[in-house]
Amino acid sequence: MIDRNVLKFWTEKEKRLEAAHLLDRVEGAFAGETGVTPFLSSSLKEWLQGLLARAGLAYIFGGGFPEPERVRLLFGPSGEELDLAQADITLLMLSPYDSKVRLGHRQILGSLMGLGLKRDVIGDIREGRSCFYVAVTYEIAPFLVQNWNQAGRDKIRAEVCVSEPELLPEQGEEKSLILSSPRLDAAIAGSFSLARTDAQELIQGGLVKRNDLTITKNDAEIGPHDVLSCRGHGRIKVLTAEGSTRKGRLVYKVLVFRGKDSRKAGY
Repeated sequence: MIDRNVLKFWTEKEKRLEAAHLLDRVEGAFAGETGVTPFLSSSLKEWLQGLLARAGLAYIFGGGFPEPERVRLLFGPSGEELDLAQADITLLMLSPYDSKVRLGHRQILGSLMGLGLKRDVIGDIREGRSCFYVAVTYEIAPFLVQNWNQAGRDKIRAEVCVSEPELLPEQGEEKSLILSSPRLDAAIAGSFSLARTDAQELIQGGLVKRNDLTITKNDAEIGPHDVLSCRGHGRIKVLTAEGSTRKGRLVYKVLVFRGKDSRKAGY
């Protein structure tokens, strides 16, 4: 069994409640059962993955796309061979009836929430060459195909994707950040061309998240694969730490998504 004291990691009441429900699901694995989580944000995924590894339980995860941000975790007793097909993820293709209409991530997610769905049955939303793709749980896919016919004012159609999705590459601006330390405020300021004090105000105001968790400390550290979101400015994906300059300053390669480009997947 997993010690429930691990829930103290979560300071936000809503996140702690989500984490408690996940522990309830996982306990069956100690009795030889397999199970699957809802779609998890990156922070919950990392937390649960660490617990499963320390408990010696088997697990795999997927989100229906390459490098997904929201995933379902399939788990079972130690040594169990797990098949990702059991995660029951369905990809839907979403397109407007009017070919001149251009849909957006926020519009699509808002229309799903308008159908009364919980966020945890929806995975990433990705733009394709001729449509949008949405990862959902297998159970709600038939309902969406039958009933999801409007996004905002636009008429749409949803159908199950039966072939490999043709995704568009991420269109963020690639930048090199040269920082004296891996501080969050420095990364926000450098990525969005802000004054350091402006970046600090955003952080202290609760407007910045790192891997889906609100961070209010200016000196919180960033690292490769972190995803930073800044309300009103956009999103940053930290790709790599490139080493350091001769003067000892750190070099990071990042992708910066602004405005409409920042609304990807789990955001």
